[in-house]
Amino acid sequence: MVNRTSPLPRKSVALLIASAVVSCLISAATAGPAAAAAFTGDFDTATPGTVPSGWTVSGAGGTATAEDVPGTVDRSLRLRDTSTNAPVSATASLGATTSTVVAGFRLRAAQTSATIGVHLDSTSGHTVTVAMGADGRMYTYNAAARVDLGAYTANRWYDIRVVAHPSTGTTEVYVDGERKGTGLAFRTSTTTLSGLTAGVSTTETGTAWVDDVRTGTEASPQGWPYLGSVAPRTAQQIGSSKLLVGGETLDRDYTNYQAYAPYLGRLGATSVRLQGGWAKTEKTKGVYDWTWLDRIVDDATSRGVKPWIQLSYGNGVYPGGGGSGLGGQLPSSAEALAGWDAWVTAMVHRYKDRAAEWEIWNEPNLAGIPAGSYTDFFIRTATRIRAEQPNATVYGQEAGIDVPYATDFLTQLSQKGKAGLLGGISYHPYNPNPDDAWTYGQVEKLRTLIAQYAPGAAVRQGENGAPSRPGSFGALGDLDWTELSQSKWFLRRVLNDLGRDISTSVFSISDLHYPSKINSKGLLQTNTDRTIRYAKPSYYAIQTVASLFDNTVKPLPGYAYSATPSTSLTVQAFAKQSTGRQIVGVWSGAAKPSEDNTPTSTDLTFTGGNFTDPVYVDVRTGVVYDIPAANWSVQGSTYTFNDVPVYDSPVLIADRSLVTF
Repeated sequence: MVNRTSPLPRKSVALLIASAVVSCLISAATAGPAAAAAFTGDFDTATPGTVPSGWTVSGAGGTATAEDVPGTVDRSLRLRDTSTNAPVSATASLGATTSTVVAGFRLRAAQTSATIGVHLDSTSGHTVTVAMGADGRMYTYNAAARVDLGAYTANRWYDIRVVAHPSTGTTEVYVDGERKGTGLAFRTSTTTLSGLTAGVSTTETGTAWVDDVRTGTEASPQGWPYLGSVAPRTAQQIGSSKLLVGGETLDRDYTNYQAYAPYLGRLGATSVRLQGGWAKTEKTKGVYDWTWLDRIVDDATSRGVKPWIQLSYGNGVYPGGGGSGLGGQLPSSAEALAGWDAWVTAMVHRYKDRAAEWEIWNEPNLAGIPAGSYTDFFIRTATRIRAEQPNATVYGQEAGIDVPYATDFLTQLSQKGKAGLLGGISYHPYNPNPDDAWTYGQVEKLRTLIAQYAPGAAVRQGENGAPSRPGSFGALGDLDWTELSQSKWFLRRVLNDLGRDISTSVFSISDLHYPSKINSKGLLQTNTDRTIRYAKPSYYAIQTVASLFDNTVKPLPGYAYSATPSTSLTVQAFAKQSTGRQIVGVWSGAAKPSEDNTPTSTDLTFTGGNFTDPVYVDVRTGVVYDIPAANWSVQGSTYTFNDVPVYDSPVLIADRSLVTF
């Protein structure tokens, strides 16, 4: 990572997040139904004690005003009902829409003895409801039947996501990143949604808080029937894949593992990159306190997520102990190196039953560490790792894709007869356009070098991400980003990597709170205390990738296709090992991801296809559509698909057998 940006005021950031969410939720399609205006509300700029702009209050039971949340730096919409014979509610208009409505919001109750609901409304009344009941249970509905969503706790925020489909009269409900219900029938029959209402019931008194309200629409391809949404799978359910997620900077407390832990396994990535934190573990010479790392490693493992541990950084308790953070120098004094050796040995001994992959240092080339010095340090460290764990996979590391640095490293490693210590090289390719041809040209050069000097070692994309707002700390922070462009960027990077059989890490699970400002590359939006505010759209997008692309699906390099119009498309193809059935990803990769979702109607021909029942998947939204018989044909192994909506985010033509709804 490279710090190249300046901070934004907190409220400016909040407004940028709001505008980002507006963009990320409005998707176009080929002649889809009209979309309603998106609505957002984070209430930070609303005057306390007033009704926030865009909201209408009704009911004589109490008040609905913007207020500061006790014990926090938040300002939210507070509903306070003081009457047992009248309700209070606040409504925001969405405009009438027949398109799919995606609504995200945070909900908090001050008690568990009142009924609090948030509803998507139509002219028929409350059509979709997520509620906190007076019995301490959260619930929704399947038609008239109440569906339990689990117990809730007073004065705790819940991250809610609702996806409502008027075309089928069904909805999906997510709580804290977990899909709790799918295919749930609307409470009232309607083909049009028009508003969002939050309220407290008539017969009870109580206080509720609502914040980070994000609503918008997703239009469907004209005439293509909606089938459902890709079912998320946990890391435990998936088992193994080439998809990793970043859990970096816990060694410096820039993120909060306990806060994001519930989201970790639900994401579906099967490995997490952790930084070992010599300085955090050994604060007194020779005394190790593993408590912090034990808790993380054990919890991640229990969720089916395998730790990949980087051995870094230096430790200031030793003279010449090296740098303690990004850009840090290697330990240099004899005493510090002996301390490093002892810590590495103790670390591997402690975690070798739970961690099989290790990485040595972070971005040595960025720190100006000569390749020769890094080579010696790698040999020193890898030798101790293998002494404790003979079958360990040990990665060398570099910022970007630095072919000259890698050449020097590999040459010297080979000359010293130590190439057998290398399990792979991890690189960090930060590009505004994740389809940049130069990047993958450098990756192939790196692969060629490894094949020459350390046959059998792998390449790994070990850290890469895009911010979700401008002014973020680190690489790419000087560009304009939104939650929409972040989602597209992640999907394009990950599918480009997986299509080349490269294990790939999404950086990062959570926004990172550096001392100077926030690095907004996380899949999870954070509060100022590093707790989780809500899952960004990119979280759900990566959930979809994780669910579809496990180790039973393999890439098909050099997949033959043609397209009309023949614009700059990226195509990555995959096949199920057991059946040969295919998934083919297609998107426009000509430029940095945009804020425009307008698709191009595209004819695609695959000369080596293998489909029995093809479906269309928009990976960003997870929504699955049937491809009508009139839109596809097959002659032998040549498949032609007509009028496929293609834009600058990956869509899939997939055999239905490979997609679980």
